[in-house]
Amino acid sequence: MRYLFFSVILIIGFTVNIQAQKGKASQFKVAFYNTENLFDTIDDPHKSDNDFLPSAKVPWTSERYFHKLNNIARVLVSIDSLDMPAVIGLAEVENIDVLNDLVNKTPLHRGNYQAILVEGGDPRGIDVALIFRKDVMHEISHKAFPGSKSFTTRSILYVKLEDAKKDTFHLFVNHWKSREGGGNETETKRLENAASLKYLTDSILTRNPMANIVAMGDLNDNPTDKSISEVLGALKPDQKITPTGLYDLMALRFQNGEGTLYYKSWDLFDQIIVSGNLLTVKKQGKGVLITYPFSTIFKQDWMLYKNNSGVMVPARTASSKEYFGGFSDHLPVFVTVNY
Repeated sequence: MRYLFFSVILIIGFTVNIQAQKGKASQFKVAFYNTENLFDTIDDPHKSDNDFLPSAKVPWTSERYFHKLNNIARVLVSIDSLDMPAVIGLAEVENIDVLNDLVNKTPLHRGNYQAILVEGGDPRGIDVALIFRKDVMHEISHKAFPGSKSFTTRSILYVKLEDAKKDTFHLFVNHWKSREGGGNETETKRLENAASLKYLTDSILTRNPMANIVAMGDLNDNPTDKSISEVLGALKPDQKITPTGLYDLMALRFQNGEGTLYYKSWDLFDQIIVSGNLLTVKKQGKGVLITYPFSTIFKQDWMLYKNNSGVMVPARTASSKEYFGGFSDHLPVFVTVNY
């Protein structure tokens, strides 16, 4: 009975806090997380999901599936101890059913999230997705655009949302070509991914130079790589800000040696890039603003393990040979948007 009473208090407290935040509406968080192979256990003949079936070499069972869902939810809920992110972009989600399980069958259900996923043509069968809290945001529209013209890859998910104060946000969720086979060998494909995103952001900024654009995703490149710094033209936010410019809010983190995944050294592939209007002080104090330190990499000890080199790195779910039961091989990132 004591535990039941404690659970009821937690739920009531969370509900009161949600309502208080809704009324206060002084800020909200936008996050991105590569979930690392968030597959269900059902065989889809149209996808390469054989490694994520109960019959796989490393069995992917219902128990492990729901453990994975709750691990991902634990991370996302923990980003803010008082409130959940209003908008979360996700990568490596198999389908809409998996996404609905995540928002409805884990502690994330308390955030009242709406799930958006458009099936793409990725050979591995993984897609990008977005969830948003319906008490904070209202969906205007969403659409998936090709991530490239010359090869089959993940789509770019474009979601247009409006907050309670009628501010409009143009959100793009990306997962660019991986470095499998070598970074240099695959670079041209990420350059094409960057050009596709650049075309979409330019088309919006041409129509509305004061647009609030947030492009997030696992770009499989660091902020200083050509795809981001040259093709997309994303600058460090410590430079002069113009409303129509694009600014990589993770660039200063990378400059300081931080990262979101580890292979021999830290890389910062998970990024949030915004239009300058979100970094510019508004006239008469109206509008939304992201302020210094601009971004955060969410990193807690319980999400990590010590590798053979003695470095604390993201605790992943599984490899091709072994099940670990961790969270993801990536760390999530987020920004806080202030009114």
